[in-house]
Amino acid sequence: MTTDRNALRATLRQKFPRNRGQLLPALHFLHEEFGYLPDWAMELTGWHLGIPISEVYGAATSYTELRTEKPGHHIVRVCTGLSCWISGGREILEKLQSELRISAPATTPDDRVTLEEVPCTYMCGMAPVVELDGAYTGRASVDSIQGMFSEVAGI
Repeated sequence: MTTDRNALRATLRQKFPRNRGQLLPALHFLHEEFGYLPDWAMELTGWHLGIPISEVYGAATSYTELRTEKPGHHIVRVCTGLSCWISGGREILEKLQSELRISAPATTPDDRVTLEEVPCTYMCGMAPVVELDGAYTGRASVDSIQGMFSEVAGI
């Protein structure tokens, strides 16, 4: 872990000037590197940019595209915005929670699938929207997700 920390310090120094305006670009960089935002990496970023860790964590948790927990191998996100919710998103979310035996946000015990709710995907005309590993599907239904996820999640 020390090598990772030292390598990250060097990378932060090289890529990001030491000013507050670099927080979001640095968080996006970390997310791309690790697939999530490890606590230790956020601490180093705060130290490098001169920002308290509470502010770094606050920014990290304010954006739905950033996650602070290590995700499973596959990521399923269900839009729970108003259009999606009333168009069947609630039923889709409940079905996935039932089949995976987890509540969103959570990862299955075998780390195979992470299920997340998204407050809005900004695709209201395609409601309800479900995302699987970065690919969005609009006008989803409980029946259509069964086929989408059968191979991936074994449901």
